[in-house]
Amino acid sequence: MDIVSKYTFDETVSALDRIIRDRNLIRFAVFDHRMNAENIGLQMNNCIVFVFGNPAIGTIMMQRDPSLGIELPSKILIYELDHKTHVRFRPLSWKFDDTAATEAMNKLNSVVEAIARECAGLE
Repeated sequence: MDIVSKYTFDETVSALDRIIRDRNLIRFAVFDHRMNAENIGLQMNNCIVFVFGNPAIGTIMMQRDPSLGIELPSKILIYELDHKTHVRFRPLSWKFDDTAATEAMNKLNSVVEAIARECAGLE
């Protein structure tokens, strides 16, 4: 899902960082693709990925299907294109035979979407 932020790139990045902290989630990594491109002499628009999560939720799903580890932890991409700041994430659509894992996935999807919308100024 891709949404356009009401804020500038820097404001959106700052909001996402604050929201992750405020929700007591773990920020595992931040990848600044523009900076990495510049480090090798290439140019690109602002583009950054936050990798974050809550192992208490992800572990429930990965106990049922460890291959889900390719999708977890959650990621939100913030990038600039055509003078607009975009916030992008992919909801999980895994099939579980287990109610607890399905509920965990639905909760995770709801939380990630709420975080993306909030950092974009849509909530």
